[in-house]
Amino acid sequence: MEIEDFYLLSSKYMSLPASPQRLKKIGDFRDDTRKLIKGDYLDIDFPILFKQESYDGKKICDVLDTGYAGLYLISDTMQNILTENKLTGWKTYPIKLFDEKGNEIYGYSGFSVVGKCGTIYYKKETVLKKRRGFNTPLLKRYKGNFFDIETWDRTDFFTPENAFWIGTSSKAAKILMESKLTNIVASRMSEIEIPEYAILDKKLIR
Repeated sequence: MEIEDFYLLSSKYMSLPASPQRLKKIGDFRDDTRKLIKGDYLDIDFPILFKQESYDGKKICDVLDTGYAGLYLISDTMQNILTENKLTGWKTYPIKLFDEKGNEIYGYSGFSVVGKCGTIYYKKETVLKKRRGFNTPLLKRYKGNFFDIETWDRTDFFTPENAFWIGTSSKAAKILMESKLTNIVASRMSEIEIPEYAILDKKLIR
């Protein structure tokens, strides 16, 4: 397999300034966010409570944003699709979800990724120079997220050692997109552009 065979999983609404279906955690998250994303449930009390912070009145989607990148709730429909297609590298945890009036919403679970790969890095030769807007300075952007494929544990969903985004196999990306699940995006990893200022550890640029 090549890096072109991998995708990044995200939601459509996460990139919006104010998601029409954003949730908020009830209570203190502390360090639970990172642990929940990667499926480390030690010392976490379940169920985790969430409440709608904003809602546009339409039917809520199969993937719900929590306000934390990489931390999502998924519908029973999505969970059934993952199970039926024997996709690997994920598990769910119990949650309680309430609407703005305090009524409980059923049919959702927290989504964790237990698959793994090695450190993500960026190639010097992929650097681009782009403007963020008219008459603004040129900024460096690196195209593609890279990792040593030998460090990938062959699961369909995985996170790297040094980040919390969710990677997927091409098989998983194809199934998710063909299933027409709502509020979900699978972007080819080799096409992602990362601004230089977002790469805090410059040793990752090789």
